[in-house]
Amino acid sequence: MDKLVFPTLADADRKLPLYTDIIGHWDNQETIDRPQGFPHYQWLQVTGGEGELWIGEERYTVKAGQGFCLFPGVPHRYSTIREPWDIYFISFGGNMSKEMLALAGIKEPGLYSVTDSEMIVAHLRGILAMAQSGLPFLGIECSKLVYLFLLDLMKVIQVSTQSAQQYYTKLNPVIRYIEEHIDSMMSIQELSTRIDVTPQYLCRLFKQSMGMRPMEYVNRERINRSKELMFLGREYKMHEIASMVGFESASYFSSVFKKLENMSPEQFKKMHGIH
Repeated sequence: MDKLVFPTLADADRKLPLYTDIIGHWDNQETIDRPQGFPHYQWLQVTGGEGELWIGEERYTVKAGQGFCLFPGVPHRYSTIREPWDIYFISFGGNMSKEMLALAGIKEPGLYSVTDSEMIVAHLRGILAMAQSGLPFLGIECSKLVYLFLLDLMKVIQVSTQSAQQYYTKLNPVIRYIEEHIDSMMSIQELSTRIDVTPQYLCRLFKQSMGMRPMEYVNRERINRSKELMFLGREYKMHEIASMVGFESASYFSSVFKKLENMSPEQFKKMHGIH
């Protein structure tokens, strides 16, 4: 059933980091031609049929299970090839929109495959239901749902031949090893042997799934563990905590802590009332 909802937004709602502009569903998407583009970001998830998408001079064939993302002000056109071209869609804005899409690997408009299209459709149906509900603070409620939608999009989007979930699965033995040996010295070479890959490929896996290099991840885990020890083991001296999370010296531990947390371990303890 065709549905199109424009949630009523107050001026304050349009200042939210994310807000819903339009949400809807077409049983058979009609031709859309926008030479000047559209003012908001859009995600369109195809659940049936087949269509043709043009973004600038690039042409894509869009099938069920795929989605396409459109950026503000970018010329585009899309139309049906095989009916019914069934589509759920959302238009959204806010100053977090670009950043959230980039975190999902969507840095330019185009066609994307997802590993769980049903979950994406469930999100869009949920936002559609909320937009029709007439509940108080509707803009805020829709904003929360758009945020959840974009978070889950990060988990299922395919920006290459492997999904983020596949990268995480591949890295699981390395992640477990880091957790179990956080108090020990470790190198990229040693970590790479855990999944029988080269250090270079391990770096690629971490960058694709975590957005950081392996040793940066190790240091972040060590600092997180040190914060737990500050709370749970208040009798420990700082040099003892440094040793317990794998740092050679208290000074190096303090240097890494300050770099990652923008404060020293002592300032962290004071801020949280740890004596």
